[in-house]
Amino acid sequence: MEKYSIIPLVKLLADARKRADVSQDELGRQLGLAQSYISAIESGKRDLRLSSFVELARAVGLEVMVIPASMVPTVRALTGAGDAPARRSLYASDSDENEDDSNG
Repeated sequence: MEKYSIIPLVKLLADARKRADVSQDELGRQLGLAQSYISAIESGKRDLRLSSFVELARAVGLEVMVIPASMVPTVRALTGAGDAPARRSLYASDSDENEDDSNG
């Protein structure tokens, strides 16, 4: 089994905290944690329990969800993250696209 690094997830939390204009100290006070603990988490020096990760995510306006791997491209397309598949109208059928191609 491939070992997974939590660093990208921790970076996501730190970026969300900064976008929310919340300091490590403020976040720590809100969650009952020391600023040094938040710093250790954000620098990857401290591993998180899942419950702590969810609590931190919610405190900075994020929600943690588990989705089927097959849905990852769809979620990325909806959120504008990563390489999205080609965009098409929600109401376009395959035959509509074929007609557009033939009218070229």
